[in-house]
Amino acid sequence: MYIEGMSSFRAQSMDFQLDIYFQERWIDERLAHNNSKRILVKDPHLFNMIWHPDLYFANARTADFHHVTSPNFLVWIYPNGTVWYDCRISMTVICMLSLRRYPLDSQRCTLRILSYAYDVDQLVVEWSSEGAADSNSEIRMPDMKLREIIPASRNDTYATGIWSCATAEFIMDRELMHHIIQSYMPTALIVIISWFSFWLDVEAVPGRVSLSITTLLTLATQNSAARMELPQASYVKAIDVWMGACMAFVFAAMIEFTFVNYSTRRKPRVKIKNRAQEMSLSEQVHKLVSNYSQQKPLHQAQSELSNEPLDPRIENRDFEQNAALRSIYIQDHKKIREKPTFLRRLTQDSPLFGKRTVLTNGDLFDTKKQSKVEESSIITEKEELKSVVNRTRKRLVRVEENRKVAQAIDRNSRVYFPLAFLIFNLVYWVYYLRFANDDL
Repeated sequence: MYIEGMSSFRAQSMDFQLDIYFQERWIDERLAHNNSKRILVKDPHLFNMIWHPDLYFANARTADFHHVTSPNFLVWIYPNGTVWYDCRISMTVICMLSLRRYPLDSQRCTLRILSYAYDVDQLVVEWSSEGAADSNSEIRMPDMKLREIIPASRNDTYATGIWSCATAEFIMDRELMHHIIQSYMPTALIVIISWFSFWLDVEAVPGRVSLSITTLLTLATQNSAARMELPQASYVKAIDVWMGACMAFVFAAMIEFTFVNYSTRRKPRVKIKNRAQEMSLSEQVHKLVSNYSQQKPLHQAQSELSNEPLDPRIENRDFEQNAALRSIYIQDHKKIREKPTFLRRLTQDSPLFGKRTVLTNGDLFDTKKQSKVEESSIITEKEELKSVVNRTRKRLVRVEENRKVAQAIDRNSRVYFPLAFLIFNLVYWVYYLRFANDDL
């Protein structure tokens, strides 16, 4: 048997195509003749009058003889009665593929040749000792590479008896470059792109969410495209392991963003005794920040503040956060200046300021009493404002600490995600290329 061509290894239908020159040789002493040369027979009707083995290809899905430009067959009859039969056949052969290592697999496909009517007691089918199975050196297939052809003979048992069978085993290795370009490289790049979110700001929620969802959907599309070429199987294939791992890495990037987002928004686990007080604080800070645009410039506000320095942990706060704190001090000092004090009442209409005023002891006592009440009210308001400032400072410090935790998670992810993916690649390729086998 000479293999002229092989093509179309289809995993979905589990078959491949063969184009062969098939030769048979047997001895029929009744056909011996006295001519010194062999006799050529080209007439199909004459050949049908000669006894010949009724061989067929047991695992061929379809098979056809070639008839262009004339029937492609010949029969030689030698003087000693030896008959040589040669024909050209194209067939589609069934091959039960094992796809556990797909697309890093090798396949063993067997072509079985046996008689349809004569059992082993009447006909023995064997390969010739020389050149039993050969192939065209120019055979090129897009997805597989023919490694070798192994001819063999055996007896197969059927319900009707035992039949002699000749087999040709085709050992083929799958070409990997196509799958690297079409499946492995795109999915690996998608995983790498999903890591870009680790370099985005922790507050860039829309950008990080969009990037994660886009990469996940793109990877799912790649996975579906790879599965379309394969039959449904009950076992896990190598491509399934790869796609599943890539999906896990992309999904882990989304989970990482969830932790980062939660870290920036988490609150301390402290029970709030006075909920109304907490709401008042929120409303006050919100009002101060929202109304800051109506306040005087920052450098003017700073000139009115006391010499008490701000907490060094919040010196580098955002502009609006600093402004909110400083506005509280501004309002505090402004209220103190606007309150009528005893000294101001005492000096009004005095000779130093224009009009002379005479104060009686009763007026002086009433004025002192009112001044003490006003000063007590001012002190109370000042303490309340300082309490608001302290609570605001604590909130800002907590926000900054949460932000640092989120940034630390991102920094660690920039290292551990690529490292984990690299380790997975080493284990995956070493295992499937060196240790896993297809039982060939």
